[in-house]
Amino acid sequence: MDQGTDNTDSNLPGHFKEGYNNEVKVRKGTPIVALIALAMGMLVYGVAESYGPVSVISGILPAKYFFIGLSLPYIAGGVGALFSGTLADKIGRRGSFMVTSAMIIIGITIFAFLSKFFIALIISFILIGMAAIGLETPILSMIVESVPANVRGKSLVIVQNFGNIGVALTFIPLFLHLSDAVSRLAISMLFIAPLIALGLSWFYVKESIPWTTLKSTTDVEDAWQVDDNAEPVKPNIGLPLRFLILIIIGIAQDVAFVYFSYGVGYSYFSLGLADDIPIIGGFTMTIVGIITGLVVVEKLKRKTFTIMSYGLLVLFWGILWIFEILTHSTSGIILVALIVLLFIPGEVTWAARGMLEPEIFPTHKRGTYVSIVRFTVWVGTGIVIILLTYTTMPFIIPASAVMSIFILSLIMTVLWQRKGFETKAKSLAGLDSKMIHDVKK
Repeated sequence: MDQGTDNTDSNLPGHFKEGYNNEVKVRKGTPIVALIALAMGMLVYGVAESYGPVSVISGILPAKYFFIGLSLPYIAGGVGALFSGTLADKIGRRGSFMVTSAMIIIGITIFAFLSKFFIALIISFILIGMAAIGLETPILSMIVESVPANVRGKSLVIVQNFGNIGVALTFIPLFLHLSDAVSRLAISMLFIAPLIALGLSWFYVKESIPWTTLKSTTDVEDAWQVDDNAEPVKPNIGLPLRFLILIIIGIAQDVAFVYFSYGVGYSYFSLGLADDIPIIGGFTMTIVGIITGLVVVEKLKRKTFTIMSYGLLVLFWGILWIFEILTHSTSGIILVALIVLLFIPGEVTWAARGMLEPEIFPTHKRGTYVSIVRFTVWVGTGIVIILLTYTTMPFIIPASAVMSIFILSLIMTVLWQRKGFETKAKSLAGLDSKMIHDVKK
């Protein structure tokens, strides 16, 4: 800890001390409620993330605009991430979360009542894309600032896993071959229940203690009481390298998720299989996420887990690539099995980057810095997906491009292993102490 920092109580007016200390006690008792609220936010995120592709596959958006439905929400999401992350540092994680949630309500209202009009559908894509991806930054920031260091990884992975459930649920109307009108209603209704639960849960959630405390004091130890006596992280590399690594592994993970779930199946596999892949993937990732969160992440160092995750991504994509070159298969049990395997690294790479992103930036800029990463990742992913799906190409071409991205991301995990710092079960107070020390110098 920074021994040169001021004590919070010595900096606060006497009439405020008691209220502050009571507030800390109250907030320390509400992490479960907070996690429920944030999990509902991720469920909404999963639904919102998938409804663009659903709109194409179900015929709501003409097939010739497939690349728009697949990419526009993610490019808009990058802008939304930038907006919500900056807002999270200015007005708080809770405030940013509520603003982006309101944008989802507006976007889904447009979808529910005006989506027969092309321009309205595009506006809906943009609003929901901005808000859905924007939700991630305050959610990740709130989690790392609200739960103890020894269960932080587990909480990050399990809460984010609700996004997978949202993806699977969104495709159920397609799987059941419901009519267009019923599909629209079903998709719209999927937003309502989580938002109601979100509102009720969020009513009891207070702002994060580290963000609130460090807005008015430099007492890092008091701000990070949630981490108890955990050893602080020791940031030993600069911000540029952190950004570079996170952006590259982020683009690889998002390309994997979007292309595995929607792009490769719709472009190269039979239509029935393409419709089922998101459901297969959503529930596969849900199961993998639960196992990973409960059993794996707190036993492996973050560095080890990250290399393992991206190594599996390269391995399983290579297996599918070779299988398709040899067989040109568009359906069948072996292809389905290989697709299921792909969603294992699809989930564990999401877990890896989802833990690292908020764990390697200081509190005062956590929202902004995570949002810069997310903005670059989502816009970059959107551009890559446009290039991969805009026109039909021989499978070898997009497969090679995707493999190149995956290999580059694996190289970045090795770089993090050699140059980066470990964050598992360590207090993030070390990031804030380092920042305060550098400012004083």
